[in-house]
Amino acid sequence: DDPHCHRIHHSAMQFDAVWASLAFGALGCLLLLACRRRGGKDLPKAMRRLVVVEPNALALARVVVEEEAPLPVLKRGQVLIKVCAASINPSDYGAWRARSAKGEYPLPTGQECSGVVVATGGGVSTLGLLGRRVAAFPGSGTYADYVACSAWRLVCLPGSVALADACEFFINPLTVVAMLLTARAKRATAIIHTGASSALGQMLCKAAPGFGVEVVHVTHRQQHVEMLHRLGATHVLNSSSDSYGAELDEKIRALRVKLAFDCVAGDSAGALVAKLPPRSTVYAYGRLSSSYLSAIPVIDLIYRGKKVEGFMVTRAFAKLGPLGLLRMLLAMQTIKRELQTTFATEFADVRLEEVYERVVAIDPERPGAKSATNQKLRVVFD
Repeated sequence: DDPHCHRIHHSAMQFDAVWASLAFGALGCLLLLACRRRGGKDLPKAMRRLVVVEPNALALARVVVEEEAPLPVLKRGQVLIKVCAASINPSDYGAWRARSAKGEYPLPTGQECSGVVVATGGGVSTLGLLGRRVAAFPGSGTYADYVACSAWRLVCLPGSVALADACEFFINPLTVVAMLLTARAKRATAIIHTGASSALGQMLCKAAPGFGVEVVHVTHRQQHVEMLHRLGATHVLNSSSDSYGAELDEKIRALRVKLAFDCVAGDSAGALVAKLPPRSTVYAYGRLSSSYLSAIPVIDLIYRGKKVEGFMVTRAFAKLGPLGLLRMLLAMQTIKRELQTTFATEFADVRLEEVYERVVAIDPERPGAKSATNQKLRVVFD
């Protein structure tokens, strides 16, 4: 109860409080310094990029290379990536056909890429990213020397992965995982997949056994049948064969198939609906032959409980429930580990000024179009 002791104790508490305040203040200053904008020195004033000026059928769309486009202005939480390579997917040049909902032209193109972070816009999420090799999914603008991307939409790559080979980290690999997780969620032990010789189809062939899902791979050329068998596929059908219909019926019955994933469109989805048993679902996720679905038996939809649904990777993960986001993050870690094996892709490299000509050459709606199998295009930059 000595008043002198009380004063000493009170002074000590004040002293501790002051030091705590100073420590927190210093920590806050350090955090602010760490989160400030970084990099961006010695960058060019302009860049090259591919843009859509006027959408139309692929052969008629106005797609040009802008030689003096301004570099993106970074917002907080974004990074600037010097692009090494960008994959070319059907969903990318789909934007050449259809007018943008926002109506903003010229429209930058390309959804995903790989490259090196050369500047950051500040923010906690950008800490430690300057100079990192990354795979990124900005969603637009990757057919350019530089692209801005949210720090939450990229993955840092291990040194063992060739930077250019990581340009297709997101769209095809995540779609494959989403398909197989959807099949497991619906307790399906077997699925049908059309367009099986595509880059995605080859990934699915290699990934499916690890998920315990059998796949009936449907392709349209005999050499593709042989290629898929070499990749380890057991059930491969040639849709151009005279015996295709009977063989498909046998596979559906033997494997009890009730799910199909169709990227061909046109009559393909309708033919699958007609073949599958009651309460089956056909997921449409591409339009390799046509922009429309046709020949779908209405009676099957009304009386047999069959369904045709669109399939999009982000919605597919969301439908997996509260753990959907976690499953997508885990899938990305799996893809990172297996990017050079299960999810590897053979690319054909093109320069920015060659993109339009090469894409038109493989346009499936164009008579005499070249086969795109094992010709997965990617834009490469210096």
